[in-house]
Amino acid sequence: MKRYSLLSLVLVMALAFSLPVFAQDEDPMAYFGELTPEAGAVLTVSGWGEESEQQIVRDSIARFNEIYPDVTVNYEPIPNDFQTAIKAAIAGGTAPDVFYVDADLFINLSPNGNLLALNDYMEQAGITAEDYPAPLMSQWTAADGTIYGIPKDFNSLALFYVPELFDAAGVEYPNPDWTWDDMQAAAATITEATDAAGLCTPPDVGRWPALVLANGGQIMNEDFSEALVASPEAVAATEFWYDLYTSGAGAAPADIGMSWCGEAVGNKLTAMAYEGGWLVNYLNTQFPDVDWAVSTLPSTADGGQGNLLFQNAWGAKADTQYPNAAALLVLFLTSPMNQQPIAETGFALPTHMDLLNDSDFLASLDESSRVLLAGVAGGQPFFYGSKNGEVLGELGKALNAIFLGEKDVETALNEAATTINDLVSQ
Repeated sequence: MKRYSLLSLVLVMALAFSLPVFAQDEDPMAYFGELTPEAGAVLTVSGWGEESEQQIVRDSIARFNEIYPDVTVNYEPIPNDFQTAIKAAIAGGTAPDVFYVDADLFINLSPNGNLLALNDYMEQAGITAEDYPAPLMSQWTAADGTIYGIPKDFNSLALFYVPELFDAAGVEYPNPDWTWDDMQAAAATITEATDAAGLCTPPDVGRWPALVLANGGQIMNEDFSEALVASPEAVAATEFWYDLYTSGAGAAPADIGMSWCGEAVGNKLTAMAYEGGWLVNYLNTQFPDVDWAVSTLPSTADGGQGNLLFQNAWGAKADTQYPNAAALLVLFLTSPMNQQPIAETGFALPTHMDLLNDSDFLASLDESSRVLLAGVAGGQPFFYGSKNGEVLGELGKALNAIFLGEKDVETALNEAATTINDLVSQ
């Protein structure tokens, strides 16, 4: 599967094709062409996420039922161990009709005919792969062109911070010109002056690679056939992240009694965190009285920038009793009429080209969404090929060994690279 440069995504989004944006006062059924649901269709839908994300899905289903009231949709979220639960449900014949598909599920389910091929249903609806950015669609498309998922949204990382803690320490707020040194100095001062950690520094494979990329390193090569995580650039970036932790300028969530960095921000136990748009709705709903702000990720001293692109898809099981209705729900959930209200919550960025090419819509986004959209320019997809799950597992082991003091950075990353190279050569 080809890995696209994020620069290509930025170029795609920058092209002004003057595509017609769906008007909310038009007949919404017309958007789906000739695709109609089966009579009496009943669908079960599932995804992961805490309560604020679950509400996003509930609201989406409600919008779908405004158009198709005769389709019964039962939402059954699985907040934890989602991938394991879905694989078991597929094997047992009890899988939901429509569900989140991540890289692991796509890799495991699509070759075995467990996911519904969407091409024919898209054709009936008049929806094409070109309605979504190619770098996103490619991850859900098999080598033979079969589409098994539609990207539901995407995110990059930004530096979320708590102004109150900066004020208490007498530190200026982050800004787009910030470097790693600025962040380190601010984090150290805040840690010393307040009861909070300056920066949330988890041993997290979904955060740390952004620093590797900013420092000129890579996790793997272009075709995912070789791990590059032990390069001098990657080692130096990891040492910087780990030094923040050991110096006390940073703290892992568990060290301050939190389950993740977002919870630490909400409880004002950390002043800064590398997080994505999922944090916006979480803070707004779970910590509505907390004042927070967002800035771009700091660069290296020589201007190096790095970021990650996160995405998941909506897909359906191949043996659903109501394939028309299931495909229709997938296409609705990823349509501009559903993605626009989700984007307006700040939860995630839309993937539909009608919205990405709509200058008025983009201008209407809040500051956090605009910062996250700008962050795409320095990033790469958070995906490492057909052995994605195993690769992430080995990287996680290496980071944990480093943060537990069991191995030095260079040793841990060299061992991870060796193991990953053995995995991808099989």
